[in-house]
Amino acid sequence: LDRTRDLQYHYDLARELAFLRKRGVLIIGSGNIVHNLQYAFIDPEKPPYDWAIEFDALSTKAMDERDHYALINYNKLGKSAELSVNSAEHYIPLLYTLALQGENETLTYSNTDFQFRAGSMRCVKVG
Repeated sequence: LDRTRDLQYHYDLARELAFLRKRGVLIIGSGNIVHNLQYAFIDPEKPPYDWAIEFDALSTKAMDERDHYALINYNKLGKSAELSVNSAEHYIPLLYTLALQGENETLTYSNTDFQFRAGSMRCVKVG
């Protein structure tokens, strides 16, 4: 990932790759919606931080509403976004996945768990 480029660049680049799906190419993005190791706390008894839960929910709502613009501009979504995406390299793969979503395709989610209080492990599948 070219971290010198803005998030719109990454989204637009992924849109250009959409033709590969029609050729049978499986495209996988690996990252985290919420990923802040500065606040990670390894204790299975502790619940996720409120801000982590909030941003995961905001992101899921935006995905469900196909509001990719909000996710490209996550920095406008408030403090929970700032804490959840303190380093975008783990977040950018989500934008590639969303950019590949066809007009009539839905998203499904799996592994919606949190780890270390500050990591959303939500998996997003297009189609």
